[in-house]
Amino acid sequence: MTITRSRRALAAGSFFALGALVLAGCAGGFDEPAASGGPSQTTITAALPTDPTSMDPIRSGALVVLSVFFHTHDQLVKITADGAMEPKLATEWTANDDLTTWDFTLREGVTASNGEEITADDVVFSYETILADPTGENYAYLSSVDRVEKVDDQTVRFVLKQPFSAFPRNTSLISVVPADTYQEMGADAYAQDPIGSGPYTFEKITKGVSYDLARNEDYWGEAPQIEKISLQPVASAESRASGVLSGSLDVAQIGPTQVSSIEGAQNAQVFSALSNGVVFLGLNSTSGVLQDPRIREAIGMAIDTEAITGSLLSGLAEPATSMLAPAVEGFSGDVDGFAYDPDAAKKLLAEAGYDGSPIPFDYATDGRIPLSSEVSQSIQGYLDAVGIAVEMRGADQQSHTLKVRNKEMKGIYLNTWAPSTLDGDLPLTDFFETAGNNNYAQDPVTAELAAQQRGVDGEARQDVFAELLDYSNTQGYFVPLYVPANNYAAAGTLAWEPRADGLFDFTGTSFE
Repeated sequence: MTITRSRRALAAGSFFALGALVLAGCAGGFDEPAASGGPSQTTITAALPTDPTSMDPIRSGALVVLSVFFHTHDQLVKITADGAMEPKLATEWTANDDLTTWDFTLREGVTASNGEEITADDVVFSYETILADPTGENYAYLSSVDRVEKVDDQTVRFVLKQPFSAFPRNTSLISVVPADTYQEMGADAYAQDPIGSGPYTFEKITKGVSYDLARNEDYWGEAPQIEKISLQPVASAESRASGVLSGSLDVAQIGPTQVSSIEGAQNAQVFSALSNGVVFLGLNSTSGVLQDPRIREAIGMAIDTEAITGSLLSGLAEPATSMLAPAVEGFSGDVDGFAYDPDAAKKLLAEAGYDGSPIPFDYATDGRIPLSSEVSQSIQGYLDAVGIAVEMRGADQQSHTLKVRNKEMKGIYLNTWAPSTLDGDLPLTDFFETAGNNNYAQDPVTAELAAQQRGVDGEARQDVFAELLDYSNTQGYFVPLYVPANNYAAAGTLAWEPRADGLFDFTGTSFE
């Protein structure tokens, strides 16, 4: 059966499968694949894009390792595939009136796989250990925390340095370890044989090769259907695609250029879902001709994002209207993006007296944005068509990222932002607050609004987000381009829902 791809099917939180669902995929990481026509497969082998640096959730916070920790450890809350927040180790959470103190009520009867009970002491230990090391990978998620306190065995209190309405989302990235076990083993030994309270336990760790997990039969929650998971680092998108086609992998993230080859296969399918990121043009509004807001607006109106997403990106993206993706908390459908209007762009340039001076255009030739060179060349063509000259400055991803972090951009630049918490606070802090890497304008209006959203919640917070995103578009501080899809090759019988953040969660997965 083939399902026709359409951009509408890529709406936030949705997913679709493409390709013929004929042959059962085999789990390449295990020795007992299910026979075709027999019982449903209960093992899954998935590819990680890189090798995790450590299996210690206290010290390691890279996104790739969360695909492991989501299965082996508990976090206070869980972010679902479509970006919603739901209970996990915590059953509920409440804040005081000014959103500076948060109390989390813990689930009773939770034990680690070695039998150690998980209580408020373990939560406090996990968080305090992270807070004690400002250089750690997880510290940034907790930088708003002043202290963590045990109220009783089932209640933990977080006292923040300032109001922060989105704080519970940050706890979705922090795994809780059994404190006594962790301290007895020591951090290095724990990383070799981690013990958590999640739905799976570590069966075997072979660094650089595979991270093999087995279902935790004593897990407090609903037992997942998948009995064993093998997560294997595979750096190349081409190798990940061929692994699925050969049957050595059951699911793997692929680039847009691999999608067509998987669609035509008889034993595979493609899952695609809008990501949590926005690809955008940053503009140094304090440099040269870009100081004129009319020229910044003209740049936005000159680019046909419908054509870029529909043709160059083969429909595996949607035009962005703001600097937040639809799956991210704070997105507003009421914010209008830049309308493609080359004639109006030319008029604005004439009014501004633009004399054709070249504008530097920095972009990465590889790395975080698939087809980044092709996208940049397409943008160059659209700008040239209205009379805007650009000086193309391609560089490797590392060099490009360094220029972004050091705020060295002199003109326009291609960039992307995907918040791991699926909340708008992280990117908007970087875009609009004083210390933000992408904040060239240093506009006090945006800084005030970015700070204001932390002190309110619900509809009031959404209203602040909408005002800020609309104001940014009006000023032309950024040009939102598109929201890319996360694309996966998968075995033809896999029933699975991809996450907007691109991480794996197989707790609700099965094979048909």
